[in-house]
Amino acid sequence: MKKLTNSNRKIPNALLLPIILMIGFVPLIVHTFTYNTGLSQFDWYPDSAGTTVDVFFAWKMVAAIVLGVVMLGIILFRFYSKKEELQFENAFYLLFFYALFVAMSALFSPYKYWVIRGTYELFESVWVVFAYIIVCYYTYNYVQEEKQVKLVLGWAGAGMLLVTIIGVFQYFALDFFKTSLGKHLITAPSFWDNLDAISFTMAPNTSYTTLYNPNYLSFFFGMMIPLVACLIVASRKLIQRILLIVVELLALICLKGSGSDSGWLAIIIGVAIVVFILLSRTKKTLFAGIGLAVAGAVAIVVVGTATPLGTRLATTFAGTYHMNERFALWDVETNDDNVILDIQGNKLVLSYTTSDVDGTASILCTDENGTALAKTLVDETNQIEQLDDPIYTGCQVQPLVMDDMLCIRAMIGGGTWDFVYVPNDGYYYANSAGKLVKYESVNTVGLFREDALSGRGHIWNNTIPLLGKHILLGVGANAYMLAYPQDDYLYRTYVFYGSNNYDVKAHCWYLQQWVENGLIGLLLLLGFLGWYAVRSARIYRRANLKESLTWVGLGLFSAIVVYMVAAIANDSNVCTAPVFWGLLGLGMAVNRIVAEKQELFVAADEDTDINSKAEMQSATGVAASQTSTAAGTTNGASTSSANGKKKSGKKKSKRERMKENAKK
Repeated sequence: MKKLTNSNRKIPNALLLPIILMIGFVPLIVHTFTYNTGLSQFDWYPDSAGTTVDVFFAWKMVAAIVLGVVMLGIILFRFYSKKEELQFENAFYLLFFYALFVAMSALFSPYKYWVIRGTYELFESVWVVFAYIIVCYYTYNYVQEEKQVKLVLGWAGAGMLLVTIIGVFQYFALDFFKTSLGKHLITAPSFWDNLDAISFTMAPNTSYTTLYNPNYLSFFFGMMIPLVACLIVASRKLIQRILLIVVELLALICLKGSGSDSGWLAIIIGVAIVVFILLSRTKKTLFAGIGLAVAGAVAIVVVGTATPLGTRLATTFAGTYHMNERFALWDVETNDDNVILDIQGNKLVLSYTTSDVDGTASILCTDENGTALAKTLVDETNQIEQLDDPIYTGCQVQPLVMDDMLCIRAMIGGGTWDFVYVPNDGYYYANSAGKLVKYESVNTVGLFREDALSGRGHIWNNTIPLLGKHILLGVGANAYMLAYPQDDYLYRTYVFYGSNNYDVKAHCWYLQQWVENGLIGLLLLLGFLGWYAVRSARIYRRANLKESLTWVGLGLFSAIVVYMVAAIANDSNVCTAPVFWGLLGLGMAVNRIVAEKQELFVAADEDTDINSKAEMQSATGVAASQTSTAAGTTNGASTSSANGKKKSGKKKSKRERMKENAKK
């Protein structure tokens, strides 16, 4: 594809509408969507919940796909019908190869039904991922000048402001979605007779706005806060600055209302990275930046070791327990003849035995050597018995009948376990989904404590064993929850208390990308993002900070860096990812415009040429002097004319290099 500069073509502003809608208005969509999850075929999902209602994700998915198709159609139409060459830079090779691995992972996925359709609190199907890639390239290709950048940010910002205002009202316990008008707007007419049945489980004064999960606000406002801060600096009109300051305050209120520590931390780290890049513009400020970094590190150590805040943060990050340190039951085996429970390293064997006298059934409890264990009846009405042996302290058993089959209920460490005996087939565990399953231990690692980073430690421990299976290809977009061990009944019993909660996301974008699109796909994505980050750092170490567009580009760079940091502990989702990919494409477009307008890399080339020329002259000075003496006046004039042409050629070459460097 031919590499063009801004001056090569004129792009109608109407082509910016899909970008504005994707960044500013897709996150606003909230409406009921009834669908079949298709998950009832799995043992861990109840049959009764096959059909369910989504409010925050499904229609966003539909809108993103539609906009992606429109943008792709525009690109193809203008390329083939108008013979319009496309803007391109080498970084997009990485992005397009990433798209290839996304496609192959989807094509060979064992979960194609969900990869194509999306499902259950995610709805980020393979088509949505393609839409992200398209909006990034489309934005880069069709944003050509500064006024178009401002047009996109202005109109998209209006939508983002609406998202913010809703969150601010929620923080002050004025939730729009709990009002009659709000419920009418987000539901289909068929729901209007039952609006009182609609409830939201968020805690009071919690901001979740139109993004569903308060954790997602760390992404949305993590990008918005540094971007708006830079726009305040870039603005030249007082009224604009006042408006942006108000918007910034509202965004800060929303982030506080979300209760997300990861959002604040991501902003601190992201902004620190950008500030350090700015300080590295000169040696003097670079040393000041290093000094600030050292002082900040010392302050972090002091706060982390000598203050209550540091203790709380350390506990949040590191966690407090491993499974075997907190819960009495470590493992379960459901066999043909018995159930074996591993209680803190001590085996308890349970089975039914039938009396030879009257044929009544009772629960037999033995240790791993087959020695019968004494029990004491503690509840005669419900026939609950407690084991007397001190190594099984607090362990109780109760005989039950479930669907005309004998059942052993074991109560251990606050958890309740039901094991059903199926004649001629052995013992099964009756899970929280109401299904009988043979218990299988989950493959996990103990790298993190279970409650580290608000429970992410446990999810990461269970995700890491999946990674080795997906070096080349993943399980496909939207399919992480199907690859993840949802039958982790120990954790479900003791942490979720038997409820049907599911880990649909890895709570780490990079881990989820690895599982869904493979390690190679993840590396290609990281390469693309890294290319943008390095390119941006090079530009904003040199760019003229008196130019307002420089601050716009710096704000976009800050937003992307904060998102990349927040993604370590959060997930891509259809509520916030459209904003990220749109801003990423816009950031790349601004980088191109700034580099070309300020001729940043031409200056570098000229410096190199001057230094090389000086070295050459120094090395060949004597020979040059002799040649000059022998040449004579006539030859001198001829040489002067030739040199003039040569210099002109060099100047032209520099311009070409400037255009090429601006694309790299």
